Amino acid sequence: MSTREISDRMPSGETLHALRITNAKDFYRSTDHEKHPPGFVASANSPGFKELRLRNRASQEYEISSNAAQRSSRGHEFDSSPPGNDNITAKPSNVQRQSVEYAHSSTMRDVHPPTAQPSGIFLQPETHPITEDQLINEVRAIYAGLVMVEKKCIEIVKQQNEKPEELTDLQWQAIIALHRTLLHEHHDFFLASNHPVASETLKELARTYTMPARMWRYGIHSFLELLRKRLPFSLEHMLTFIYMAYAMITLLLESVPAFEETWIECLGDLARYRMAIEEVDMHDREIYTGVARYWYTKAADLNPDVGRIQHHLAVLARPNQLQQLFYYSKALISVQSFTNARDSILLLFNPLLDPARAANKYSKYYPRVLTLFVEAHAALFTRHDVSTFITPAEQFLDQLDKHAGIIGPLFREQGVYIVAANYAAIFDFGHDDAIIPSMFNGLSQRSEMLDKAYKYWQENTACIQTDIACRTTHDQTISNSRQAASFASHFAFTTLDIILERLGDNNTLPCVHVSLAFLWCAAMVPGSMSYIQADVPWARLATFLNALIRPDTDMSEIVENEEEFPAHEADVSWQLPEDFLMHGLCWSRLYHPPGFFSEIAEDDERSIELPSVAVPRTRRCLWLGARLAKFNRWLDYNAESRTFSATAFANDLAVLSGQHQVLRRGLSGQHDADTSMEGA
Repeated sequence: MSTREISDRMPSGETLHALRITNAKDFYRSTDHEKHPPGFVASANSPGFKELRLRNRASQEYEISSNAAQRSSRGHEFDSSPPGNDNITAKPSNVQRQSVEYAHSSTMRDVHPPTAQPSGIFLQPETHPITEDQLINEVRAIYAGLVMVEKKCIEIVKQQNEKPEELTDLQWQAIIALHRTLLHEHHDFFLASNHPVASETLKELARTYTMPARMWRYGIHSFLELLRKRLPFSLEHMLTFIYMAYAMITLLLESVPAFEETWIECLGDLARYRMAIEEVDMHDREIYTGVARYWYTKAADLNPDVGRIQHHLAVLARPNQLQQLFYYSKALISVQSFTNARDSILLLFNPLLDPARAANKYSKYYPRVLTLFVEAHAALFTRHDVSTFITPAEQFLDQLDKHAGIIGPLFREQGVYIVAANYAAIFDFGHDDAIIPSMFNGLSQRSEMLDKAYKYWQENTACIQTDIACRTTHDQTISNSRQAASFASHFAFTTLDIILERLGDNNTLPCVHVSLAFLWCAAMVPGSMSYIQADVPWARLATFLNALIRPDTDMSEIVENEEEFPAHEADVSWQLPEDFLMHGLCWSRLYHPPGFFSEIAEDDERSIELPSVAVPRTRRCLWLGARLAKFNRWLDYNAESRTFSATAFANDLAVLSGQHQVLRRGLSGQHDADTSMEGA
C-alpha cells in the first residue's frame, strides 16, 4: 500500500468529532477559564476537545505537581542514571503502556476469558493477530489525534510568545500536560508504524511526515524556549518538563532504534538545557555538562561528517578557549560544514580583539600562551591588519616550547588542538571565498588520487609556493582568503617547527601524527600542497622521524607494506585518541581506510592512554613518512642507512620560505615577565 493510499484514509473532520475523548476532565481538571492561559480551552465539552483523541489511560496523571519533594525525587532519579542508561525510570502510567492500543477494533474487543482447569491453572488467553488494515486504521487514528494536539501546542506557545502574560502554577501544569500528551501520541505513532506486521510503506511514514523533527520542534524545543524566556519564575516547571522529556526520549531510544541518531542528539540537547539553567550548584552543572558531552560524542561517532554536532561540543567546552577554537573550527571545515558556527566563534574572538577589554582578556586561571594562540586566530578569522596577527602569534611561538615542557602529558591533547586549528586556518575556516576547501570536494578513490598525484609531482618540479609573496610587510590588512591562507600556513608550520625540536618527547607524537596525516592528504591534492609546501620544515621533520627509528624497528616491513594501513597491535585499539579528533574533517577522509571506525571504544575509554599506545603511534608516523617519501619530492628514505632526509628540492623551498619570513622567534626576554599561569 502506498503512502498516498494511507494518507487518503486519514479521518475526515467529521470523523475527528466522533473520536473518543476519555478522561478529558482529568486532563483539564478545572473548567475555570481564568486558571488557564488565554486561548486555552479548559472545558471538556468545548469544540476544541471534540477534536482531540485521547485514549483511555485510567492510571495516567495529567497534572505534574510543583511540589518540591516530588521535583527532588525526579531530579534524583535523573541523576542516578548514568549517561546511556536505558533504564531511566518513569511513572508506569507514562511509559509502561501497551505498544499499540486496539480499543476501537471490534476484533480486539472480542476477548476470550481464560478457562480454569481442575488443577487451578489457567490456560493462556486466546489472542487474534492484527491485520494490516486494522493496523493502518490504528495509525490513522493515532495520527489524527496527534495532529490535533500538535496544533493546540503550537497555538498556545505562539500566543504566549506574542502576548506574554504571567501564568499560574496550574496553567503551567496544564501546558506541560498538553505537551506530554503530544509526546505520548508520537510514541504511540512510532510503535504502531513500526509494528512487526507493518508494511514497508507504513514503516516509512515516520520519515515521510518527518515525525522525529516535528516531535522535537513542537513537542519539546518550542516549549523549552518559552520556559527559558520566563526564567527564573518558570524554573520549577522547566526542570519538571526536562526530566519528563528526557525519560520519554530515552524510552524512544530503546523502543524505536530506527531513529537512534536523532534520539541521541535530542538527549544531548536536553542535558545541555539542564546544564544551562543550573546556576547555583556548579557540581551539578558539571555533571549535566558531562551528560551532554557523552551524548554529543556518541552522535559525532554516528555522524562524524556533520559540523552541527561539533558546534554543540564547542559550546560545552566553555571556558576552555583552546578546545572551543578546535571544535568551532572543526564545525566549519567538516564534510558538512555548519556555517552558523561563524557567528558563535565570534563570541570567543571578539573579547580578545576588543581594545576596551584588553586589560581583562588574560585570566590568571588560564594559560596566557593559549589565549595568545586563540587571539592570533581571531585576527586571521576576522581579517584584521597584519600587525594585530603578528603580535600575539610571535608571543605564542616564543612561549610554546616552555609551555609544552611544563604541562607534560596534557600536551598530547592540547598539541592536537593547536595543530588542527592551524590547519583549519589554512582552509580559511571555510569562508565563502576560501580556495583550498573546494579542492577537497568530490574526492575520488584514494588509490586513483594517489596515482594522479604521483604523476603530477613527477611532471611539475617548479620551486614555488602559491601566494607566498603576499606576506612581505606588517602594515597591510588581510583582505582576502589567499592572504589569510598564506599567513596561516606560515604560522602553522612555524608552530610545527618548534614542536619538532622536542626530540624524544612522546607527548608531541599525537600532534606530529596529525601533521603528517595532513601533509599526506594535501600531497594527494596537489593544488592544496602548492599553498604550503615551502613553509613545511622538511629537514626538521626528517630529523624527527629518524629519532623515532629504534634498533629493533622493522623499517623494511613498514616500507614494503606502505600501501596498507598499519595494522593495530595486540590488546591495543586500532584507533588512536587523535583519530577521533581528526574524524569528520574534510581532508581526513583521504587518510583513514574504509571501516576504520566500525568498532570503536566508549568515550570514557578513549581518554585512557596506556604507555603501549606509543608503539602504534610511532609506526603510524614512520608509515606516513615513508608514504611522503614515495612522492620523491620533499623527503627521501635510504633503506641501507635506515634514515630520512630532506631532498634538494625541499632545501630550495626552505630558502624561498626564508625570503618571506614575517614571524620572529627568540623573544623570551621580552615576554617572560608577562607570562602568567602556565599550568593546565
